[in-house]
Amino acid sequence: MFAFLARLLVFIIAVSVIRSAVEYVKRLWQGTQQARPVARAPTNSNSASTLLLQDPVCGTYVAADTSMKKIVAGTVYHFCSAECRNKFRS
Repeated sequence: MFAFLARLLVFIIAVSVIRSAVEYVKRLWQGTQQARPVARAPTNSNSASTLLLQDPVCGTYVAADTSMKKIVAGTVYHFCSAECRNKFRS
């Protein structure tokens, strides 16, 4: 009986470690993708559409006209805050 419980415990730990590793790799993969512009539809006929861009550090979407910007090698990156802009590595 003790051997069965020990094997069950080892199995549960192994599944937890594998699951954590998969989540870590998914987060790394999502962090390496470039920011993609997303157009938001206007809420009424009087408002203009706002271009939303994804922050490459934290992944939040920010308005292009109010975002913190950084130009690296001719590419403009948009950030939600100064902290994300400072964390960014090109």
